[in-house]
Amino acid sequence: MSARNGDKSRFNRERKQKIARRKRTHELLERAAKASKSANTPVGAQPRAASA
Repeated sequence: MSARNGDKSRFNRERKQKIARRKRTHELLERAAKASKSANTPVGAQPRAASA
């Protein structure tokens, strides 16, 4: 490691890891949102009158 440039290899490795982590997290959240949206809307469900 040089005094002028710092530890470029470690910085770039960690930068790439952070970018990949953000991408994975974003994709996971998108998939979870799609799954919950499709699970919350039942097909053909109609409101029923409550009998008292």
